Amino acid sequence: MDPVIVQKNRGIADAVLNLPDSVTHGTAARLAELNRHRPAGQQVIDLSIGALDTPADTRIDDGLVRFVRDSPDLAHSFAPVRGFSFLRESIVARARRLYGVDYDPESEILVTPGGVKGAISVVFHALLNPGDEVVIPVPNWPHYADMVRLHGAVPRTVPADAASGLTASALTGALGPDTKIVILGDCINPTGKVYSTAELTALAEVLARHNTRREAEGRSPVHVLFDTPYEAHVLGPRAATFAAIEPRLPDGTPVPVRPWTLHVTGPGKTYGMHGDRIGYLHGPPDLVDAAARAQVNLTSFASTYGQFATHVALSPDLDDVPVARAREARANLESVLAELRTVPSLHIDLPQGGYFLFADFSAHAEAYRKQGHATAEQFLLAEAGVATLSGTHFTDGHPLDHHVRINCGRSGPVLSEAARRIRAAVGRLSP
Repeated sequence: MDPVIVQKNRGIADAVLNLPDSVTHGTAARLAELNRHRPAGQQVIDLSIGALDTPADTRIDDGLVRFVRDSPDLAHSFAPVRGFSFLRESIVARARRLYGVDYDPESEILVTPGGVKGAISVVFHALLNPGDEVVIPVPNWPHYADMVRLHGAVPRTVPADAASGLTASALTGALGPDTKIVILGDCINPTGKVYSTAELTALAEVLARHNTRREAEGRSPVHVLFDTPYEAHVLGPRAATFAAIEPRLPDGTPVPVRPWTLHVTGPGKTYGMHGDRIGYLHGPPDLVDAAARAQVNLTSFASTYGQFATHVALSPDLDDVPVARAREARANLESVLAELRTVPSLHIDLPQGGYFLFADFSAHAEAYRKQGHATAEQFLLAEAGVATLSGTHFTDGHPLDHHVRINCGRSGPVLSEAARRIRAAVGRLSP
């Protein structure tokens, strides 16, 4: 009997049954099983998961130890749903230093459990009704589309190249009567796209015209989820954050986009605090209030330990930490790129930001298909012993089987060995 039918007869929700296995978590378990049977020196090198090898700064650990030692009652107590006031103040100060934007810590900030994914989840809970559409430029983080479907809404994926990202014309074509959210951000995973102020302003102009019409008709505006988990990995000039942009209508009327914009981020990628699972969002009071209403009925509040660790991390004294981590990762990326560019016909552009390479093996596809490998990801795992993520995971229905995302956040020696293996594997392919 079909196992899916058996599961459906058990009453499991269709939205859950239709979710694919997690790409990153599933890959990690599969690699652990593969390496259990491999001798030292032949272990698969994991360049799939998107974390840095660089550990969190010890000052964060020391601050957390002091918190538990000096405030045990607070550490083990219920926390406010919106987050401790001292952390919300730190988040506001960090946003002011990084983006030059002021938020009200009482009404415009929400701290979430579950990292940035938790922040995205409560935004979706607050805004999405069944049948609403969410515009997602692709390639992009694979969980967006899955989370949209889990909320009964519909992902509308729009192909966007690494150089241009989502363009004003593409956004115009994607907007429809059911559009509720457009997903934007910086250091897009996996392409490293970093939007300029001019590019964001062009997108804001499209939304300003669209939302002015919708609001005149008494309908909901289209909201923007601006997702920046890799915000420290923008090492060049930093664009204005989307909420600060104020485009003009054709008649010259200014239209602030801040009332439609929810900015989500967290310390995981930037400070190496993945396990702390803290996220936070900045946004207009009514939307933050709606997200908090959802959160109290889902997960209540974020871990007290994670909140305090994040408070320490966001202090001005540690502003150099994410920058140093980003520079080290970028240097590693450039070294790997230089090594892989010696491989004939392998196409890899230097990303605008971040620490991922998005490599195109299309020129070698026919050769590795003859070896029985349907995708570049399969070829690299089997023939090079290097685990990557297939480009198709990031596109939700727009196949990129011969692209892979390569995580350059690993240590220099690990990356150098991985590049050596990839060069050797491609070199063994028949012409």
